[in-house]
Amino acid sequence: MRRLQQLLQARIVFVDDVLYFTFKKHIFSGSVIHGGLIWKCTWQKPGEEPKNVFSNTTRIEQQPYVRTFESLTDWTETCIQECLDEYHTRYSSWKRVRHQRTEQPMEVLFKHLQKRQISGESERSKQILVYEQLAAHKNYIESLKKTIHEWNTWFENTHKGSKNPVSMPVEPTEEKEEQAQPFVLTSDTGQYMVLHRVNEVAPPECISWLKENGQNSFEKILHAVNFEPVKQGQDTWTPVDNETSKRFVHNFFN
Repeated sequence: MRRLQQLLQARIVFVDDVLYFTFKKHIFSGSVIHGGLIWKCTWQKPGEEPKNVFSNTTRIEQQPYVRTFESLTDWTETCIQECLDEYHTRYSSWKRVRHQRTEQPMEVLFKHLQKRQISGESERSKQILVYEQLAAHKNYIESLKKTIHEWNTWFENTHKGSKNPVSMPVEPTEEKEEQAQPFVLTSDTGQYMVLHRVNEVAPPECISWLKENGQNSFEKILHAVNFEPVKQGQDTWTPVDNETSKRFVHNFFN
């Protein structure tokens, strides 16, 4: 199955999504249709408006003919060669063609699809995908905050003395003094952190032993660990206070 068709079936790319690429300041675009084909192509020369290309060039059975392309490579090479008379050019289509709705290179979108299809044995690759998605969400949130800030600035400059009619959902928060974070190793979150790290670095026999003995045995082992303080002071584990955390962290890394 062709790559574009796979992206359509995975609902990463949708019908009528626009793809585009730039070559020597010329901008070419096309729309995706069913079957992963590209059509409705346009060509925008530098400083000019875009115009349709590859359509109505001939007639088949008295019907207008619209040219379609089965792959990004076929599409980009045809645009470059037939519109610009540029030959002997190696163009990396999947790296250069961008998906207009997400503003992502097509290579990135296909990479997401591949990671969805990875088997359970490649858990690390799935984690990378999650991190990439988190980064994308963070970037989107930052862009929304920037838009809100720009709108507030515009309103204050153009309507001085007027009350802002829109209640902004994003409010600046006061920066708090950094403090040592407690290691609550017997909580669900704490066990998750420890087991997640162990799963990355521990030998297979260690992982097997933990799975055989179960969650309760692991919790008992954590309770039995004697965390010696670095300096005098009474440890408070429930809840964990800052001083206890500092002592534990010092011992942990020494």
